[in-house]
Amino acid sequence: MKPKDAPKKASAKSQLHEICAANNWKYPLYDCCKEEGPPHMKLFTFKVVVEIQGASTTILECFSDPQSTKKMAADHAAEGALWYLRHIGFFPPKKQSKTC
Repeated sequence: MKPKDAPKKASAKSQLHEICAANNWKYPLYDCCKEEGPPHMKLFTFKVVVEIQGASTTILECFSDPQSTKKMAADHAAEGALWYLRHIGFFPPKKQSKTC
């Protein structure tokens, strides 16, 4: 059981949003690209697109595995994007330094 005062871990979607904001990139775009299964057991596959702007522009597309909710599928796609950004050095996001 977690204590009441334990800090909540930010979702992958919110972490990805923060990275885009910190780097002045466009915000990630999410799309439910596949729904499968009977109505009572639907599985959703999401795609997230991140436009990485630097000396050149790179378009990153990451897909989720099929998940039982749209929220879980979108978050899983964001986790894939975070994995890639971590490996090219954009994660964790750079902290803005405050100067007086």
